[in-house]
Amino acid sequence: METTKHSIGVDLGGTDIKAGLVSSEGDVSCRVVVPTDVETGGPKEVAARIAEAVRQVLVKAETQEGNSHQPEPTATLANSRQSPTVSDSHSCEIGVGLGSPGLIIAETGVVHFSPNFPGWTDIPLVTYVNTELSKLHTPKRVADINKQYKPVLRGMDNDVNAMTLGELHHGAGVGYKNLVALTLGTGVGGGVVIDGEVYHGSQNTAGELGHTVVEPNGRYCGCGNQGCLEAYAGAKNIVERIQEKIETGRSTILTAAMKDGAALTPRTIAEAAQAGDKLAIEIFAETGRYIGIALTSIAHILNPQIAIIGGGIAEAGESLLFEPIRTELSKRAMDIPAQMKIVKAHLGNDAGIVGAAMLAL
Repeated sequence: METTKHSIGVDLGGTDIKAGLVSSEGDVSCRVVVPTDVETGGPKEVAARIAEAVRQVLVKAETQEGNSHQPEPTATLANSRQSPTVSDSHSCEIGVGLGSPGLIIAETGVVHFSPNFPGWTDIPLVTYVNTELSKLHTPKRVADINKQYKPVLRGMDNDVNAMTLGELHHGAGVGYKNLVALTLGTGVGGGVVIDGEVYHGSQNTAGELGHTVVEPNGRYCGCGNQGCLEAYAGAKNIVERIQEKIETGRSTILTAAMKDGAALTPRTIAEAAQAGDKLAIEIFAETGRYIGIALTSIAHILNPQIAIIGGGIAEAGESLLFEPIRTELSKRAMDIPAQMKIVKAHLGNDAGIVGAAMLAL
């Protein structure tokens, strides 16, 4: 019988640190959320909070195992019903994987730069986290009280690369070897898989799909360029674009909602579109068109089998967002690249945790 391996995935965000126990089948349990609190400390303090999230996952795992016979959270060779064999040792290692925003040097475990964490430059985060993990008083094994879990951070990558890895192994990318992934949130992140492996490029900057230019001399992007996809499909940019149209006198039900104090967000815009608001529908069609333009270039350059789109804005759904994307790709791409499938990500909020855990396996 094939054994079930487990590891801990950690999704580091600017606001929260999300972590969970993940099986090699992609099942997530023992989820925890710890505030990042980046304003109250530097990278070593954040590393300590990452370690605390891992500790809380292990505590939950021990509690569940003791109360309901859940699978043991052992990272290496554990069968879901049996204890691992650890020769002459009083501890069992459990691998931890970490997804972090920013430009990540995966081989060395360094955060070169991250816009979410001001002042972070060439931070050896893996070293910092492992130092903090080594200090943990981790839960004793239920099966053998003389042994303890020993968590070790085995891998770190960019958070979108982690999400891409999760979708590749346990989400919409299962069965494919060549794919791209986009996350549509505050910004637009990307990941590339070639021959079953996440592609990092010569200097770890591959996959910045959100900075594909879709409108020469267009809107300014946070990266300093003009006309990037992110400048049109990022959350605040969608809001800015509809605000600009409202200011020209365009009619929309959102105007009354704003007067009543409702916040203007991609979600409220999508809800207005679903209610038939023409301006909101137009904004999402335009957003889909720009994503389709970007994916046309990506399809011609990389010829992936499938493009997976996730993030909060993808929740706008098929008719509002995905159909305009597919229409634009079909209109612009050559016949073979145009066969690239465009689908919604499957793992939702668990994608980052699942993908990070895969780094540890």
